[in-house]
Amino acid sequence: MSKKENDLKIECNVVDCVHNCIENCTCRLDKIRVCNCTGDKFAKEKDGTACSSYYYAGDLNQEGVSGRD
Repeated sequence: MSKKENDLKIECNVVDCVHNCIENCTCRLDKIRVCNCTGDKFAKEKDGTACSSYYYAGDLNQEGVSGRD
């Protein structure tokens, strides 16, 4: 894998996912699996898709979780 490929990041603004790096809004995973929410083959609309790598961790911006104000 080239250095350029290693520098690619997955952008993500889902702050309650344990894989989210809130400092730069990126996913800590090297790859993710995206699925549709309906279980159908086609999403049919933007809200019909989701990251199946999502893992709930609460609000990572909360002081009790991350030490932030």
